[in-house]
Amino acid sequence: MFDDAEGENFGADQEIPQQQAQGEGAVNIMNQVLIWIGFDVVANRQALRSEIAEIKDMVDLTEKDITELQELYAKRTQNAGRMYFGLQRSKRLKATLHWVQDFA
Repeated sequence: MFDDAEGENFGADQEIPQQQAQGEGAVNIMNQVLIWIGFDVVANRQALRSEIAEIKDMVDLTEKDITELQELYAKRTQNAGRMYFGLQRSKRLKATLHWVQDFA
């Protein structure tokens, strides 16, 4: 069973639609990075993408910014979009931050 960006489930015998964000056949890189980090819930990825829209937006961020973002989402109510990053996802997000800054 697969889950696409809009939260639809596809069985093994169904074709999975391709993401087309910026052009024909283009995959949204930030969305894919968030999936690799472990943000599997579509609403969580959308919330984070409202803060960090593109991978290049991470160039000017610091680890403190990621920690503050984590705390901000943890303090929200469930209806306002509470999200816990957890230790592994926080570390992966910070590692991605450093990777982007190294190759920018």
